Amino acid sequence: MAAYRDREQMVEIFGVLAERVASSQAARMLHDAKMVVSFVYHNPDLMLVMDGRTPGEGEPPMVMRFDVSEPSADVVFECSADVGHQFWQGKLDVPQALARGMVKARGAIAKALKLLPMMPPLYAAYRDLMAERAAAAGGAGE
Repeated sequence: MAAYRDREQMVEIFGVLAERVASSQAARMLHDAKMVVSFVYHNPDLMLVMDGRTPGEGEPPMVMRFDVSEPSADVVFECSADVGHQFWQGKLDVPQALARGMVKARGAIAKALKLLPMMPPLYAAYRDLMAERAAAAGGAGE
């Protein structure tokens, strides 16, 4: 069974996730690194942009946007939405997925991989969100 029903469901899920993690330590680290990381997902198709470079005064340190190419990304990761789901659950060994071709990357890959240690709180927020959605759907799962 696919991780996401359709693109609209992905936007909804990542929109809620964005609100929950926008001011997290991970978001501050992305902001301090002045990085923009894009995730290009297929089946369903969605571009998710985590922008730590351009948030202005009074905005959280990281802004998540959908299907935009500005600001330009420092690194772009491309994979199926199902592989992306594994990533957000914290179940994907990113270096191994890159080596096996499950994830394609371009740009400042080494710089982005240095940010992987900041991800566990984001993984936890994603897992919590997915568990809440499954419980609200009567345990049917997402």
